[in-house]
Amino acid sequence: MRGLESLEGYRRRFMDPKVLGHHVRWVCGQNGVPCRSIRPGVAGTFPTFIVDRRVVVKLFGPLFDGGRSWRVERDAADLVRRIPSFPAACLLASGRLPEPDWRYHLYRFVPGRSIGQARRSVSHADLRSLARRLGAWVRDLHALEVAPRTALPRLTARKLRSWYAARRERGLSGWPAHLAAQADVYLSSLAPGGPAVTHFIHGDLTADHVLGDLRQGRWRTSGVIDFGDSMRGDLFYELCALHLDLFDADKRLLSDFLSSYRISGADQQGFERTAMARAICHRFDVLGPTFARMPRLGRLESLDEVAAALWEV
Repeated sequence: MRGLESLEGYRRRFMDPKVLGHHVRWVCGQNGVPCRSIRPGVAGTFPTFIVDRRVVVKLFGPLFDGGRSWRVERDAADLVRRIPSFPAACLLASGRLPEPDWRYHLYRFVPGRSIGQARRSVSHADLRSLARRLGAWVRDLHALEVAPRTALPRLTARKLRSWYAARRERGLSGWPAHLAAQADVYLSSLAPGGPAVTHFIHGDLTADHVLGDLRQGRWRTSGVIDFGDSMRGDLFYELCALHLDLFDADKRLLSDFLSSYRISGADQQGFERTAMARAICHRFDVLGPTFARMPRLGRLESLDEVAAALWEV
C-alpha cells in the first residue's frame, strides 16, 4: 500500500482512515457488513478500525511479520471458541485483501474501555473480583489442547535468551545501574532451559487488552482482545504482563489470581525467581516501566530483593 512500505511512513499513517478506509469498506462489502462510519481503534502494531460500533477490521501487512501474526490470531480464535465462558472478541471472518501481502480479520465489536483507562474509577474490591475471574478464565485458557501444526510459536530457552541478549545489547532501559549489572549473574544462577510444560497463553494480558465499563459504579468486563502475541508458553510468561501491567504490581491482586487459577505445587517451587527471570527475558520491556512507576524498587540492593518485592505472595 502506498505510503506504508517504509517503517517511517507506516508509523505516520497506519491508523489513518483516509489512507486505509477504502480497504476497510472492501472488507465490509466482502462480508455483507454495512459501513457508514469508520474510526481508528487503539493504536497497536497493526491497523484496527471500528465500523459503526458493530465490527472491528484489523489489517496485517508485510511489516512486523504480519502474515505470521494473522495466522496466530486465527488459530488463537479457533482455540478460544472452545471456552464459551471466555469473553474473547469473536472472529467473524478472515481473508486476503486485493493488495498483495495484506490480510484481514473481521471481529465483532467489544464495547467499553480498557481497565487501564478506567482504573482510577474502579474500586479495589472490583479489581480483586476481576483478578479472581481472570484466574478462572486463564486457567481454562491454559488447559486447551493445542494441535501440533498450529501457527502458535513455542516459548523456548533459546527465544528467552535471544530476547534478553537483544535488550542487553541496547542497554536495560529504565533499570538502575547496580541492578542491571546483576542481571547476567542472576539468570545464570537459575536452572537452564525454557518451560518444562507449555500451554496456550494469551501472552500480552495488559491493562489495554481487558475491556469493560462501569455500571452503577461497578466494573463489568465485556471482553479480552488482541491475541496477536499468543503462543505455547507457561504461566510465568503469562504473569509478566498480567501482574506488572494489568495488576500494576499489586500483590493482593496477584494472590487472588493465583488462588483462583489454582497454581500447582510444582509452579510454587521457586516461584519468585522464575517469575523474575521471565520478566527479565520477556519479549517486551516489562521491567523498565515498572522501575519507573515504583522508584522504591530501584533502591533495593539485589535482584533477589526485587523479585521478593514484586512476586512474593
